[in-house]
Amino acid sequence: MTSVAAAAAERPPRRDFIQKTHATSYSYISPLSQDLDGRHVLITGAAWEDGVGYATATAFARAGASAIAVIDLHGVSAELVSGLKAAAVEAGRPEPQVIAGKVDISRLDSVVAFRDVLAEAFKNRLDIVVNNAAHQEPYNSILTSDPDTYWKTWEVNVHGLFNMTRAFLPMQLSTRTQHNGLATIINVSSSGALSVRKGGASYRTSKLAVLRWTESLSEEHADDGLVAFCVNPGAIKTQMTINEPEELRNRLPHKPEIAGDTIAWLAAERREWLSGRYVSCPWNMEELVARREEIVAQDKLKLRMTL
Repeated sequence: MTSVAAAAAERPPRRDFIQKTHATSYSYISPLSQDLDGRHVLITGAAWEDGVGYATATAFARAGASAIAVIDLHGVSAELVSGLKAAAVEAGRPEPQVIAGKVDISRLDSVVAFRDVLAEAFKNRLDIVVNNAAHQEPYNSILTSDPDTYWKTWEVNVHGLFNMTRAFLPMQLSTRTQHNGLATIINVSSSGALSVRKGGASYRTSKLAVLRWTESLSEEHADDGLVAFCVNPGAIKTQMTINEPEELRNRLPHKPEIAGDTIAWLAAERREWLSGRYVSCPWNMEELVARREEIVAQDKLKLRMTL
């Protein structure tokens, strides 16, 4: 056995970057421990009660966000809007202002139209944008996939983030300057960005592109006050995974609230040290914070090629 192989054999198996992980929420990230009073939030992909987008909106409501906008390609029902207000009240928070819209983020005109609605309703104030909406093509090979469906994944997952940023980042930066806003963008990526599997290649490569694009966005606008990072929501059985094999979907271990509560916790303050980086929501956040100096000093949780 070579010295390299021997050293590898002696190492304990690596479970994850963070040793402790969670399938559902826990006290350290509880929205009840956060204070988002006065903050204005926009969340995409929030049409499904059992989805990550709506779980995130609920977490922000329970954390005391004063204004919440939820949008989706299919629109967001009045029942779900009422549910967000009720969630805040049940948590002992003031009832937030909630607006909803039917928006196709892959089309700039659709995004801009809602921006005008939000600007009027929120008085041009916006702190946090959570880009959760996504598209995943059916599991097929590159040669057998429908070309339009295959490319739609990129239109939503990558072009959609560009559209959202062009439309809403100026408002966020203005809020940062005029009202000490948070100016935070959280892009929902995927652990699929870090692995390869037969089928679903357009989704995985688009989410990989989101990681690099977010790092570039952070680099370009850090001096303007922007904090931007990516999260992996976890392996969750939602409408987003409808095109995955059913056997695989039934093995997905995580619950929507692990993503929603973690995202709200991450956004509750300006975490500049995380800007441009990748965070997995199932990781224990207390352990992540404890490794802050290591992460910054060694510039970890970013895409790199080791040569």
